[in-house]
Amino acid sequence: EREDLQARAGPQTLLLGPADAAARGLASGDRVVVWNARGEVRFTLEVSEGVPAGVAVAPGVRRMADAGGGATVNALTAQRLTDQGGGSTFYDNAVDVRAAG
Repeated sequence: EREDLQARAGPQTLLLGPADAAARGLASGDRVVVWNARGEVRFTLEVSEGVPAGVAVAPGVRRMADAGGGATVNALTAQRLTDQGGGSTFYDNAVDVRAAG
C-alpha cells in the first residue's frame, strides 16, 4: 500500500506469448480484456518470449483503485478451496483474451 511502490508497478499487466498474441492480432502495449464465466478484467498487454503458448500470466494483484477497469485478476478466480489441504484455487484458471473495445 505504499504509493511509491504502486507508482513503480505501472499498469495492471498481462503477459502473453508471441504466438497467442499474434493469433489475436495483439501487440505489447495494447489494452486487452481477459475473461471467463466469472467476469472480465482489463490489462495492458506485454508480449513475452518467456510465456508458453496457451498460457496467460497476470503478475501480482493491483489495488482496486489501480486496476484501471474496475476489477483485478481476482474477479476471474473461483472462491472454492482445493480438495487437498483446503488451499486457494487461484493459481490456475481457464480464461480467454481479446482486444479491449
